Formats: sequence, C-alpha cells, structure tokens
Amino acid sequence: MNIINKMIEKMKGERVIKMEKDDNKILTLTKGPDGISVKFNGITYSRRNENAIFTGSYWDYFTPLPLLYDKPNILMIGLGGGTIVYQINKLYGRKVTMDVIEIDEKMVDLAKDFIPEEIKKINLFVEDGIDFLKKSRKKYELVFLDAYDGDKIPDEFLDEKTIENIDKVLTENGVLAINYAMSFKAIVFLQNYINKLKKYFKVYLVNNPLGSGNTIILCSKKMDKTELLERINKMKLEDDNMHVIKGYNNMSNG
Repeated sequence: MNIINKMIEKMKGERVIKMEKDDNKILTLTKGPDGISVKFNGITYSRRNENAIFTGSYWDYFTPLPLLYDKPNILMIGLGGGTIVYQINKLYGRKVTMDVIEIDEKMVDLAKDFIPEEIKKINLFVEDGIDFLKKSRKKYELVFLDAYDGDKIPDEFLDEKTIENIDKVLTENGVLAINYAMSFKAIVFLQNYINKLKKYFKVYLVNNPLGSGNTIILCSKKMDKTELLERINKMKLEDDNMHVIKGYNNMSNG
C-alpha cells in the first residue's frame, strides 16, 4: 500500500487519505491540486473543490435538471463518491428528495468520508440498480443514470428491458439523464443505444465542451427541447456554471 501511495503522490501530486482494495479494484480517496477525489483503479469517479459547487466537468450538467419541476423526486443509479449528490443538495436542499442506488459497499464507505454531511440527506440503497428498477413501485420525476464498472456502463444498463423499467418508474412527464463516457467502443454503440431510447423518449445530446469525453444523454417523456430549455435557463447564471447553460442551449437531437 505504501508503494501505491507514493506512486500516486509522485504522478499526480495527490495525497491518499483512504484506500479500499480487493482482488479486482483499488478505491482511493485523495486530496490534491484539483480538490478531493474518489478514484476507481485510477479513474476519477467523483471530485469536488471544498470552496465551490461546480467542478467544470460532466457532473455539473445534472445540476439544472431539478429546475424542470417544483419539488422533484430523484432516483440516482450509481453514487460513485457522491459529487452529484453534493451538488444537488447544496443547490436545492429540501426542494428535492433523492433515492440513490450504489452496488459497491466499499464505494459507499469512501463516499461517507467524501461527502459526510450530504450523504445523510439522501435515501441510500446498497444494492444492484437493475434489481431496484425491477421491483420499484415508486415514481420519480428524474432518473440520473451514472452507473459504471471501471470506464464503461455495465451492459445490462444498455439493454432495452432496463430502458423499459426506467420508463415505468418515471412520472408521465419524467426525464432520464445519462452520463455516457465516449470511449471508442461506446462511440461505436452510441447510435444503437439512442435508437433504443427513442422508442420511449424524446432524446437530446448535451456535449461537454470542456473535453472530458462525456456526453449527457437527455431523455424526455413529453417535454420538447423548447420547454426543457425554458426551465433549465431558470438557473442563475454565474461565472462557474456558464459552461452548463451553454451546453444545454447547444444540445442537439439524438
């Protein structure tokens, strides 16, 4: 462990605060020039600056979506370290309710150190998101899908049956937002995935202009682009969230 710590510190200028590991993965909570991060085998799953809400990366693009509703119930599949939970709670507080699903108990342990206060404000379920969707009878205005195994979405979440189950837990006017990391393989299969989504939703793409390699796929049951933007643009425009507003206003049809 000491060797691993020293390698990370040397390469990234980061200090390892906590580490969880088994035969298949190394999870770390680190502190460095970019703030506090949670990493899965070196891949950054969550990041936050202790003095700012916005990160300048893909997590920020989920932050305006609660504005689509008055007091939305949100289902988030894939906690990671908890950047999105931290942001949503800081921005909206009791105006939202969040049910969060995370399959990895070790990741949950790190999240409790990463966002110790904010994690107390959510309903956290340590289980498989696929199983949760199959049995859930609760309805949500928003579903955030940010489930990853390493650098890819598990294949089960890309199946049409899962899309159908998400459709069932959404309200009549609900919205699904997906973090889609644009690896070479993911790019190849993107259009096929979009075609499946379009059987249930109006589909739009919000491209991150900051080069993170992530695209937000926005899937709406009823609201079209004009109505979505009218509500999203209610977000107070500030220097550190201009990229978010710009990204949505430039979103394209899927």
